[in-house]
Amino acid sequence: MRALVCREWGDPTKSRAEGGVLGVEDVPAPSRVPPRGIRVRVICASLNFADCLLVRDRYQEKPALPFTPGGEFCGTVLELGAEIRTSGAFRVGQTVAGAVIGGGAMAEELVVPDASAAFVVPAGISPAVASSFPIAYGTAYMALAQRARIGPGTKVLILGAGGGVGLAAVQIAKALGARVVAVARGGDKTRACLDAGADACLDSDALHASSSSTDKSETTQSGKTGKTAPRRTFEETFELLPSATRRAFGGALADVLFDPVGGAAFSRGLSSLRWGGQALMIGFASGVIPNLPLNVALVKNVTVHGVYWGAHAAKDPNAMARCGSEVAGLLKRRKLAPKVDVSAMAPLESAHVLFRALEERRVVGKAVVVVSGQQEATRAVAGRQSSRL
Repeated sequence: MRALVCREWGDPTKSRAEGGVLGVEDVPAPSRVPPRGIRVRVICASLNFADCLLVRDRYQEKPALPFTPGGEFCGTVLELGAEIRTSGAFRVGQTVAGAVIGGGAMAEELVVPDASAAFVVPAGISPAVASSFPIAYGTAYMALAQRARIGPGTKVLILGAGGGVGLAAVQIAKALGARVVAVARGGDKTRACLDAGADACLDSDALHASSSSTDKSETTQSGKTGKTAPRRTFEETFELLPSATRRAFGGALADVLFDPVGGAAFSRGLSSLRWGGQALMIGFASGVIPNLPLNVALVKNVTVHGVYWGAHAAKDPNAMARCGSEVAGLLKRRKLAPKVDVSAMAPLESAHVLFRALEERRVVGKAVVVVSGQQEATRAVAGRQSSRL
């Protein structure tokens, strides 16, 4: 089978001919399906920032070389493990999506060792969209619903809201009845946040102290846009985030901070929380792991949650399964609509182009590697497949 292979740590944003470390190779297909597993013909695999870190050897987990990137997939079932055949949870030929810990999705075939990590794709949803769902939406749901326990009226401030997990957080927070102020960079991403349901969106370029006209950067659902600072190169301080947050929430600070960015955004995000608020630390897309300002946490009685979704597979699989079931139910009821950046879809041979777009923050929503053809990846699944969700 064909697979995208990393044989050494390094740059995922270039082809091997250009000095990068990713290349398409013919490799043996997985030979054995465990009793609780399934074999899948992969249609597409979505890209996460963690994939960039893995290839660069900067992630908290380190796969053995060589390895195939990709943690989220959608495809058709080719083979069932013995226990799955008996249970009837899946059938050969169904379109399924799911997550695999440790990568492997950017290949023509994939064995999912535990089929509870997969779900049957509801009718009307394309494989490209379904592949963008499991990790991003699982992470956001676990953070917001299970850790922060948000509900109707909760004021949620979401950083990095134009990316895959950020847009997922916007949609999930709104589905749970929260009020959402999203922070994203540039017009395309702020519009995507509003389309996803955010009550207001702040352009992050207008939140840095070096910009003199940043004090009115809010865009609301009414479509009115305040004054925005001109584009320029400056240090990302997020100095104006607390005041902008208070203004966007009508004079109040946030109850919950959702942060996949890190760096200065997290530090100023803590100052954007009310007394007794909660901070959800999702990741460090900025490339900077922040120092926790414990004086702020102390004075404001703030609770900080670290949310690493993937670790639950080994540490708390029941919580992961419950999270997956609940968030998949929201998808089936059309409460969620994962966004794929149609300009960020490419075949295996051009996957490095998507890695580069993601690292350069040009992707709105999710980037998708197409394994089995563009038409199949974007065609909605037809008919009722199963009531398993």
